[in-house]
Amino acid sequence: MILASSAPAAASGNFFAYVKPSGLLGLFGSRDSASSRIDKAAARYAEAAPKSPQSVSVGNPTVTKFCYPGGAIAVQPGVQAITDHLVRITPYVHNSKDQVLVFFGTLSNLHELCARHHEFSSRGKSVLDPSAASGTGAQTTTCLLRMYQHFAGKEVMMLAELQGQYAFVLYDAVKKQAFAARDPSGSEPLFYKLDTDGAVLFTNDVDSLPTGEADHKGWKELAPGHYMCGRTITQFALSLDGLATRVHKESMDADALHAMLQAEVKAEEEERTFGFGSRPRLSRNRSK
Repeated sequence: MILASSAPAAASGNFFAYVKPSGLLGLFGSRDSASSRIDKAAARYAEAAPKSPQSVSVGNPTVTKFCYPGGAIAVQPGVQAITDHLVRITPYVHNSKDQVLVFFGTLSNLHELCARHHEFSSRGKSVLDPSAASGTGAQTTTCLLRMYQHFAGKEVMMLAELQGQYAFVLYDAVKKQAFAARDPSGSEPLFYKLDTDGAVLFTNDVDSLPTGEADHKGWKELAPGHYMCGRTITQFALSLDGLATRVHKESMDADALHAMLQAEVKAEEEERTFGFGSRPRLSRNRSK
């Protein structure tokens, strides 16, 4: 959080991620390299940025590019007002030699996760310590990256630990693929596109992209409660709508069961009252 002389209008910022096709398609099949497509997005972001931003002590956040051999991300930071005197820069971004993470939203259990960071053993040479990070953004991204390393290949287990409203994209240059997720509330937007050449694209705002990329054809919303690894989409939690539907169905099932039990009880009462002894009854042969 940052002090501001006047609170600007809420703006969450934008990003565009491009992951090159894998295999031979990544080497020869794509006419535009990751860096060139990211350059176009970054130029579009810079062109669309307000020329006279409101006075903020941190100045005007600039567009940043993160380029790797297999993919790249362009980020246009936004300034969100928390109070009349406090603002925060979003999205939260953390990059290293092999990974870059772009995170929108908040984790309601961030402090708990940071306190438990010793449970998430960090694999590899780098040791990420969320408790030593300064600021909510740094703590959030450092914690997620540490968990990503710990739960390698077990994304569902990692996401089960997260509470809050969020959407994020993490590009792993070692695996040459992206890991993206959106919480069940769907409060934070996230879109993806699977190019015909095998490339995978992500953004939080299709309309903010340059001409050519901004064609809505092919872009799809990553459904709430789903995550994406490479080109595979998996559900890890019910969305709020899905949860409401399930509760309604279970309620209907309970009502139906209750009605069936009532009908059985009523039938037994009627049998005892009006038909007792009218039907043969089986009894044990007590002579033995």
